[in-house]
Amino acid sequence: MGQVINADTGAGIPFTNLGIVSKGEGTVSDKDGVFTLVYTHPNDEVTISAIGFESRSLSLEALSELEQIGLQPIVYETAWVEVSAERIGGEEKIYGVRNRNRGLSIGFGNAQLGTEIGAPIRIKKPSWIKSANFVLNHAKGDSLLLRVNIYKFDKGEVGPNILQENIIIEQEQRRGTITVDLQPYNLVLEQDVLLSLEWLRNFDETGNKDITFDTKGGGRLKGTYYRFYSNGAFQKMDTIGPRKPCFYFIGRELE
Repeated sequence: MGQVINADTGAGIPFTNLGIVSKGEGTVSDKDGVFTLVYTHPNDEVTISAIGFESRSLSLEALSELEQIGLQPIVYETAWVEVSAERIGGEEKIYGVRNRNRGLSIGFGNAQLGTEIGAPIRIKKPSWIKSANFVLNHAKGDSLLLRVNIYKFDKGEVGPNILQENIIIEQEQRRGTITVDLQPYNLVLEQDVLLSLEWLRNFDETGNKDITFDTKGGGRLKGTYYRFYSNGAFQKMDTIGPRKPCFYFIGRELE
């Protein structure tokens, strides 16, 4: 057991990813940065990463000798994008896919903390994003604790996360659409992205096996992408053909 902290302030970093990439194993810390990682080979390397911080790699033996692991905050230098009412187009539009009727359902595919499921989304023109939406086909269990991630996506390759802070979904499990308000983040997308949900916490014995999402034919950007453990590589899964999860944005194009 250990804790991941902000190297500058000493505060625990919530929901940090810890992955043993060579073994395909990993976990996620709790809201205070506290984690438990079970391993058998002390020479294996663990990669530690968190949104807004520089990643760090250590051997498991070195990790076991530390009660606290500090990560250095990233100083972002991003171009300012001014969004005014005059720049935002008239009608709201949907980016991605949603079903009006229930379709085939898919799940996370793995019970490890840090596993993700994502849908590629086409962005034709620079667009201001109002909300992210996720259609649950089935949910049976206790509370949900999920993280929204948005990655650059180019020619089938998943790039870095464009978000600079955690966006967390914490609510009771229920069937239907979960809507996440993104207006406070003033988010403008200018290229294709992968919109994903990451499994952060298991509140009961059922885990995430009873949580599934609605799917639909994917249009130009087809397929479902999975990451089965923290800091692992994304894989495109074709087990249900060209369908993808009904994960979508609502927003408006900029003039």
